[in-house]
Amino acid sequence: MTQNRKYFGMTTTQIAILAGLAVAACLLFAVTGLLVLRGGLGGLAPAPQNTPVPQSTATPFMLPTLTPTETPTPVPYEMLIPEGWVQFKTALVEIWLPKGFKQQKPKASDDLSASLTLDLEVVRPASKKVSLNPVIVMVSYEPLVAESLDAYVEGLPAQLSTDVRVAAKRKVTINSVDAILVLLEMKINSDDVNDQVYVFQDGGTVWFIQYMAQINEFYDMLPTFEQSIKTFRVVR
Repeated sequence: MTQNRKYFGMTTTQIAILAGLAVAACLLFAVTGLLVLRGGLGGLAPAPQNTPVPQSTATPFMLPTLTPTETPTPVPYEMLIPEGWVQFKTALVEIWLPKGFKQQKPKASDDLSASLTLDLEVVRPASKKVSLNPVIVMVSYEPLVAESLDAYVEGLPAQLSTDVRVAAKRKVTINSVDAILVLLEMKINSDDVNDQVYVFQDGGTVWFIQYMAQINEFYDMLPTFEQSIKTFRVVR
């Protein structure tokens, strides 16, 4: 029979089995090669690199300390009075000056303007070596007749005598109280005289504190005037 015929010493059945094994071996090699090839290509691919992300390093720093604006603490009135000074007082006001000043009976003719009421006048007699005119300190008042203190002072030159000149004018603060300082220049008994006027508002009242002296003596006395104005107060 044909199936019993032998080729190369093998029957047809044996040859068929051998051929099947060969085909299976080829398939196995093909699959193995494919897997190796894929693994090789994967091995050639660059390994993923983790790109470093810059990390922000916190640099320690100090926040600036905010210092609140403090309201100045009022200085006790007694501490404003220089040692050895003398008190001058009326029913309305109080002020201090060095020894040598004497309180006078107010005379309207000595005042800044006829519209003012002169409440206090203090005089240091004239020094014949310096001037024929005494050093005069006056405190006057009148009702506020303008919308504000600024407006009132703006209209002040119209009330002055024609021989009185406004040399300077500026805002100042005296013991935490706003005021306006007006420097007047004039001639009295042929002497050049300066009159430093502090203008305060107290409710509906305007107060004038004047320091008058011959021009040379005025500048010598200016530190005294600036210390004295700190002791002025309305008596409550």
